[in-house]
Amino acid sequence: MSTSIAPAEETLTLATVLGAYGIKGWVRLWVNLEEPSALTHLSPLTLHKPSGATAPTARPTLIEALQRQGKGYVARLSGVEDRTAAEALKGSEIRMPTAQFPQADEGDFYWRDLEGLQVWCEEGESRLLLGTVQRLLETGANDVLVVTPSEDSIDDRERLIPWLPDEVIKQVDLQERTIAVSWFIDA
Repeated sequence: MSTSIAPAEETLTLATVLGAYGIKGWVRLWVNLEEPSALTHLSPLTLHKPSGATAPTARPTLIEALQRQGKGYVARLSGVEDRTAAEALKGSEIRMPTAQFPQADEGDFYWRDLEGLQVWCEEGESRLLLGTVQRLLETGANDVLVVTPSEDSIDDRERLIPWLPDEVIKQVDLQERTIAVSWFIDA
């Protein structure tokens, strides 16, 4: 098993422990991945106890088994052998260093990479700053950028811009930290 991660290393929360499941140490999980089954082969994973916990706050872990259960998932974590140990993990997060996460395919982006990017709209010959991406929302039809005003934006309005590549989202430049959109400017 790998060693604990360095405290300054940036991590992604892949799942949160909701509570115990059964008497053999399984836990209920809220999974933050599009493909939950990836949890069983991603590494290195660390288990971070909620703030205020009395035990060490982070330790290496493995997802030994994962199953769909109702609307969520249940998992068997390494070193968790009974219900008491599973109950003690409620609120803990399963994380992975961002540097170890697989590279996104061409044209695909992790939400975390889009947050904080400036959103620019080209209208005629002018280029207007709409604001910065605060967060993304998952909707039934498509994802949505929540763009909040910034110091140099054209106004102080929050905008919801659908993530529709080629139609609305024209270009994403992670190096320049910008997103170019084709979006109407409200008067």
